[in-house]
Amino acid sequence: MATGIPARRDKQIIRVLTLLRTLKEGGRPTVHTLAARFHTRRETIYRDLKVLQQAGYPVTGDSAGCLSRPTLPADFRATSLPLAFTKQELAALTWATRQAGSRQPFRGGIEGALLKLQGMAAGPDTRLARELTGVFDGWSRGEKDYTAHQEIILQLVEAIVATRRCFVQYQAPGRPAPKSFRFEPYRLLAIQDLLYCVGKGTYHDSLMSLAIDRFHAVTLTEEPFTVDPKFDLTQYKAEAFGVVWGTPMTVVLRFRPDQAPYVREREWHPTQRLRTLRDGRLELTFRAGGTFEITRWILGWGDAVEV
Repeated sequence: MATGIPARRDKQIIRVLTLLRTLKEGGRPTVHTLAARFHTRRETIYRDLKVLQQAGYPVTGDSAGCLSRPTLPADFRATSLPLAFTKQELAALTWATRQAGSRQPFRGGIEGALLKLQGMAAGPDTRLARELTGVFDGWSRGEKDYTAHQEIILQLVEAIVATRRCFVQYQAPGRPAPKSFRFEPYRLLAIQDLLYCVGKGTYHDSLMSLAIDRFHAVTLTEEPFTVDPKFDLTQYKAEAFGVVWGTPMTVVLRFRPDQAPYVREREWHPTQRLRTLRDGRLELTFRAGGTFEITRWILGWGDAVEV
């Protein structure tokens, strides 16, 4: 029960804030419409409206006082409200911004949005979050540049939300020119700082993981599609070692004693099991698919590991 209370509270906060924004924008939705939008009961929406009233917002209804079609006075809608963030919330936003590499999509938008939020935020706890920008930095190697692919990502997002087929131009490695085909995008994935779109192509029965940076163009069509009911992202996430999905196999590795502490520090795969051997070596066992990626990772350990 204890774990469910914060989740319910967070959902209510989101509902109340969304209600407030809708009313401030001049909307006059019915309680029935709001209940359908939030997948909840009308009684819950009435309680949320009472919360807004108790917080000092002049939410009114019809001449009889019924809140079945709530609204805010026009003069109140014109006023702006300060955003109140906790120290942890602002720190989290700043941290997320710094984590986004300079070549990630929407980096400029993230920084601009953070500056606006920091400027609008009220409260005494904002100083630490602002100063976090100057004390945290980092870098990665072998990264890809996604700054020129923002529009393609947005097109894919729209296609996924609307479940509409795309006409794409995609250039696989080693091909002299891009290939055009219809594509049904299921989900965008960020795997080890690389971006992919998983879905099905017109002439492919199996799933395809297409690298975002290899798309040359994405055009939405009016053709709807249905996500394959066998598509189970949770299962693929549990079985894949990296990007490539294949039939899972059992992998057993034995690491030298001097490398054992470094192996223990991380979770290399959700199915991993660790066992210390009598000679001090560490045995790592996991079950995953993707022979090429697993082999490439193993080779990175050199002679410190036995397969």
